[in-house]
Amino acid sequence: MASDEKLIRRILRRQRAAAEELFTRYYEKIYAYVYRQTGAVDLAKDLTQDIFLTVFTSLAAFDGRASFRTWLYKIAANKITDYYRSRAHRETSLSAALEDLPETADGFDVERLLENREDIQSVMKTVSELEPSFAIVFQMKIFGEMTFAEIAERLNISENTVKTRYYAVLRKIRKEREHDRN
Repeated sequence: MASDEKLIRRILRRQRAAAEELFTRYYEKIYAYVYRQTGAVDLAKDLTQDIFLTVFTSLAAFDGRASFRTWLYKIAANKITDYYRSRAHRETSLSAALEDLPETADGFDVERLLENREDIQSVMKTVSELEPSFAIVFQMKIFGEMTFAEIAERLNISENTVKTRYYAVLRKIRKEREHDRN
């Protein structure tokens, strides 16, 4: 199996088979990542296709400072954030379905919160309004199921910075939830 970097060089030389191999290698992972954040099959498929379209049209700009996988997931996170921003702009309100957040030792249980589609939409609306450096940490932790250490390594920041950003997002989500209750 060719490395991502070798496939990229072949794609840039217009070798269709290399593009198909790279697409096949990452499609299911990116689709699952998007689906966990949207909760909608068709939307996840559409966004995943859009992500790969962006990847292939922007491949010449890939500089290799980060791994291809990191670059791909950053594009995916940005596309998801863009989707929620545009949707938030079009809709006048979202259902406030986040009742009785279960408390945990470190705040509240976000995974439980995201068990249904309305919850996902509400949380992602809040996350999409955050500074991107905070949103990506939340997305990688919750939807990418990465550890704080893995996120720190991928983003080239300290683990303490990752934790600070993650817990700031949780506080923001809780604050928005409390606002919605009132």
